[in-house]
Amino acid sequence: MATGTNDSIGGRDENGAGDPSRPADPLGAGDLLGASTPVGRSGRIAERRRHPKWQNPPLRIEMAECINCDACLRACPPHFGAIFNHGPDVVIVPELCSGCDKCLPACPVDCIYPFADWVAVGAPVAWWEEPGSPTDPYRPR
Repeated sequence: MATGTNDSIGGRDENGAGDPSRPADPLGAGDLLGASTPVGRSGRIAERRRHPKWQNPPLRIEMAECINCDACLRACPPHFGAIFNHGPDVVIVPELCSGCDKCLPACPVDCIYPFADWVAVGAPVAWWEEPGSPTDPYRPR
């Protein structure tokens, strides 16, 4: 049972608020989904799937409009850590993006959009080269 850490969905939310004595999965959502619930960013990276309780769709960057300023990357909360430089592009890994919208006001050209059909469209497997790697900008230093 995961409780009491900021990187856990257990007794605390992604921002570290909540009751640390509350069980990690009080409704048995992991059982309903047929798999365990990924715990924290590292769990989402390992399992390459979104947290099932996230209601907002992930976001995507329209590279034809992006000016590669990295403001969105700096605005993305590290406990999600979903935005990366991938070659010449700036990308959002959908499974790591909670849809919190923190990157939207940071973008000077408004090139970030909801990605509601991400499951059907998918994202390139190559985007997974960065999360958890030595060059991951969200890794604790």
